[in-house]
Amino acid sequence: MRAKLLILDLDMTLWDCPDISLATPPFRRVGEGVAVDAEGTVVRLRECVMELLSRAKSLGVKLAVASWNLREPAEGALEALGVKEFFDVIVVEPHPRKEEMVGRILEALSLRPEDAVFIDDNAGMVERVKRSHPGIVALRFGEDITSFCELLERLEGSRAESFHGVRG
Repeated sequence: MRAKLLILDLDMTLWDCPDISLATPPFRRVGEGVAVDAEGTVVRLRECVMELLSRAKSLGVKLAVASWNLREPAEGALEALGVKEFFDVIVVEPHPRKEEMVGRILEALSLRPEDAVFIDDNAGMVERVKRSHPGIVALRFGEDITSFCELLERLEGSRAESFHGVRG
């Protein structure tokens, strides 16, 4: 079975910024995968993110964001980095209940947990999502999956089983 949905966290996962809510919009693009906010704070996409998002779309894989942040700076950064249009659903809320966000994403896309892969750098979030959505592949970025280049290789395998071989 092919993975039909990738749900990604933002802070310290999709990009290197630890808390985009502390940034000051507007953002402006200063290079490929690099933006700065109004105060000069730099936000960089992780290596291979653009390739992963593009390849996922070409394979028909849906993309979503589940992020504990303020909506305005998160969406502003996504737009300035040139990746916002890749996402089918963006859920950015100022609370840590990722399991609720994931539930809304699955419902919006009419998919089951078994169809989805969730990636977050926070071990607690990964565990909560796993408990609330049995069957989902929930991976900790930096541990279960070390880079978006590795994730791209697994996606190229075109099968959800490609994600089951990792710890998590």
